[in-house]
Amino acid sequence: MPFHRAVRLLRLALFCALLSGLGLAGCRREAQAPGDPVAAVRGMAEALRNDDLVRYSRLSVPPELHRQLEARWSARLKVAPPPSEKQRQDYARWMARLTAPDAEQQLYFDFNGKMRKFDRDLGAQWPLMQATGGLLANGLIQSNRHLSVAEKAHAKSASAALLAWMTPAMVSDRTRARAAIKVLVATARELELPTLEASRELEMLPALEKGGRVLHGLKGMARAYGIDANASLAALQARVVDARGDRATVEVRYPLLGKTVRFDMALVRRDGRWYSADAVEQAQADLAKPLVPTSPAAAR
Repeated sequence: MPFHRAVRLLRLALFCALLSGLGLAGCRREAQAPGDPVAAVRGMAEALRNDDLVRYSRLSVPPELHRQLEARWSARLKVAPPPSEKQRQDYARWMARLTAPDAEQQLYFDFNGKMRKFDRDLGAQWPLMQATGGLLANGLIQSNRHLSVAEKAHAKSASAALLAWMTPAMVSDRTRARAAIKVLVATARELELPTLEASRELEMLPALEKGGRVLHGLKGMARAYGIDANASLAALQARVVDARGDRATVEVRYPLLGKTVRFDMALVRRDGRWYSADAVEQAQADLAKPLVPTSPAAAR
């Protein structure tokens, strides 16, 4: 599974959080997809609940396809153009800020300063901000070329639940912000990726392991605001609504902020086991593209 697929899943599973040790020692264990579509969906949800994106990737596509993706990732690393100087500087600046000895204090100082300017008018402006946020979120989701129709519907449903739940007091809550900043800083330090080059040199499985750390951190930040992503994943329900030959559609439901998020997930059977149809199709499409070196001049 390409890394953008892992990041994509991260956005979907924790969209509510954006808008517990990690257990990484088990990330490299072999994972075998179930022979039942409902069990397949629950297995992927469990991998997410355990912050295990390596296991999730193995449950999403058949083993041979997964091996091909790993090989393609390695080949792509060899021909990828180097980052621009601006990209290097931007990454280094933000990572240095997040990992500095006084990072928590400085980030909170900046947040508090900005909130002072908005506290007085935040309540009056909130309805407009909610409406604008909804339009922006829906626009970003709809224009995302990496999301399927079903995934877009899922992301929109989750973002709507988040926007309906948020309040001005929560946005400006200093105690919650301080707790979230503490998790953000700890996560950045745990990644141990001080340079953009270091992050771009990761092979597929190590990149997914780092992604698992990010997922764990995002969950911690979400909990600071009362959002328990793991509880939502643990309460996930799935049922088959259509099954024809080697294809099935599973209705997925989970609780989120007092509401129920629902979406349909397409699965495909390979060698008697069920995988995400979107993940399989996207992986096949990625593998079908020619692997052509891109020069820095062409990239610009």
